[in-house]
Amino acid sequence: MKRSLTALLVAVCAPVFAAPTVVTVSGRRLLVNGQAFTIQGVDYSPTPVGSTVQNPSTNCSGPYQWWTDRPTYVADFPLIQKLGANTIRTYSLLNTNSQTSSVLQVLDQAQADHLYVVMGYFVSDFSNLSDPAIQTQIQNELLTSVNNYKNHPAVLMWVIGNEQNLNNGDNSAWYMFLNTLAGQVKAADPNHPVASVEGECPQGGCATTSFNVGNATVQADDSKMTHLDIWGVTAYRGKTFERLFQTLASSTTKPILVAEFGKDAYRDSVGREDQDMQASYIGPQWQEISANLSAATAGSADLIGGTVFEWTDEWWQDTADDCLTHGLQFLFSRPDDTLDPNYQTEWFGLASVSPIDAISNPAGTNRALRKSYTTLQGFWNPGGAAATGSGAGSFFSDTVHNYPNPFRIGAEATKFVALVNEAGTFDIRIYDAGGQFVTSFREDTTGAGRYEVNWDGHNHQGADVSPGLYIAKIHGHSPQHDETQYRRVVGVK
Repeated sequence: MKRSLTALLVAVCAPVFAAPTVVTVSGRRLLVNGQAFTIQGVDYSPTPVGSTVQNPSTNCSGPYQWWTDRPTYVADFPLIQKLGANTIRTYSLLNTNSQTSSVLQVLDQAQADHLYVVMGYFVSDFSNLSDPAIQTQIQNELLTSVNNYKNHPAVLMWVIGNEQNLNNGDNSAWYMFLNTLAGQVKAADPNHPVASVEGECPQGGCATTSFNVGNATVQADDSKMTHLDIWGVTAYRGKTFERLFQTLASSTTKPILVAEFGKDAYRDSVGREDQDMQASYIGPQWQEISANLSAATAGSADLIGGTVFEWTDEWWQDTADDCLTHGLQFLFSRPDDTLDPNYQTEWFGLASVSPIDAISNPAGTNRALRKSYTTLQGFWNPGGAAATGSGAGSFFSDTVHNYPNPFRIGAEATKFVALVNEAGTFDIRIYDAGGQFVTSFREDTTGAGRYEVNWDGHNHQGADVSPGLYIAKIHGHSPQHDETQYRRVVGVK
């Protein structure tokens, strides 16, 4: 029996690990299958231009959940792997038990691309965590998720809560409940550690301006947090962490994950994107993290690695505009940072995003890799840097895929996703099974990155095509390369 293209893709992307992963903590070290492991990761929450992770509003469709958008992560994960990353950190992957099958597909793809996944469970910042009913609801949802995914070899650890301290920082109920949750998760799954991430409030206005790691007043010290294995912290202090890691080492004996670090790419003083500026922060930040890794250094070194914030820009985060505008609202300001004190909330990506057609097709978003990507790649995967940019050996860095395939003519579009190495043109010509021209599309590529073209089943005159087999001729052209691929596309009613 002839298998569909989708079935063939699933077969190609079958898991590559032979056995379940056992992750443990020994002292301040993270061990994967008994070997010291350093997290080199990205915070992953890709959101297309025109979409939001929150409820929909004007020019914001949502809530967008990336784990149900297979074409996006199938295209992103190879670029993240080429970066030299070994991990993605997620924020609310465990909050949707109705979508377990979609999350398992994510884990399968991560495994195929040699990426581990930090499994995040988001706890509302303003929940009444003293309410037994709310505690029971959280416990049930979290433990159901843990049991759903605990045997998958792509799972690295569980993270409960993100920056809870900034709104519940003086609420001891949170830390008592967190320790209880951690104990329940470990009882259900003894093969993966449990962490929680603390946030830092640089400019005040939060319940606490700093981390509660080791704070006995709120019962966040080691003697009370008996089940929690790892503390995560998010920190934005400029090009240096200002002895943060030494302070944390004296506050807890647990290992530390730098769960967010980085810099936005917008520079106020010049009024535009400044990729060199962003890269000039991220490079020294990783060097400082690297100098304090427990896997490489004995003594007080307390870090198990870091996940950079973030993979792509998110145009929904600016509360002053809609999701079709790349806003300039800054998340916070550091007056002591003389180069660029303002941290623009929508500009943190290692990859920038731009709309294909933000009005008629808000889900279509292209990627362009910033200099910060190649800067980190120089630390994490020096050999891969030669395959990024105009020096690459081909126009396309991988096979162009399209999803879904088959697709329903008139009801949905099939999305062609191309990973390209350089500036040029990416065009697609669609032919029917008899070789007759149907329609065509073209995208200009501004540099290395991910580009998309959608076909909704219309011909060049705007009418629906008939169900059947079609051939896509995919052509990439630049001054350095000229490359053609072909895909079989099936349209159904």
